[in-house]
Amino acid sequence: MGLREAKKLRTRQEIADRAMQLFAQQGFEGVTVAEVALAAGVSEKTVYNYFPTKEDLFFDEVPAREAALVATITGRRQGESILEALRRLQAAECPRLSSSGFATFARIIEESTALQAKELEVMARFVHVLTETLQAELAIDERDARIAAGLLVSIHRQLFRTARKQALVGKHGPSATRRLRADLDRAYHLLEHGLGELERPSKDLDSIHVA
Repeated sequence: MGLREAKKLRTRQEIADRAMQLFAQQGFEGVTVAEVALAAGVSEKTVYNYFPTKEDLFFDEVPAREAALVATITGRRQGESILEALRRLQAAECPRLSSSGFATFARIIEESTALQAKELEVMARFVHVLTETLQAELAIDERDARIAAGLLVSIHRQLFRTARKQALVGKHGPSATRRLRADLDRAYHLLEHGLGELERPSKDLDSIHVA
């Protein structure tokens, strides 16, 4: 990476960090882009050069998350299925989503209808990107790729929502991580083995162990 590119990345991160500090203190709705620019020591125009909307300032990690989804599929281990690869990626995120600091992130979203709307937009974007990736990687038609992508993103969204609920009631640390991973395992089990599993007696479901 060249010096110019490295400087741009540092500037972007500085803007995002200052924005998050302000959002945590004042709430998302209570902060203006001009205030973010002032805190980061840049012009308002510079902020918009990096982040087209104020919501993008909050969801600053979305491009990296999107790239990780694609890279996990296209660069998965030899013999590893796409489901296994994505489950591995999301399981690795569980400790971060169970940290005490995640509660601040969860609270800001919970208090903002604008951010909740943006979250839906982000998930739709993930579906689009995964559809294209699956179609190219597996040489399947667009319809099947879109259906599969929608199911995969629904797991991602549910994991995120469960993590937020835990954080908002003060649950964090190893026990919260274990709960998230258990939910993730169950979701991928259903996806891999079919929704017919839902009709099995609960005593049978209790005996299922997903490694």
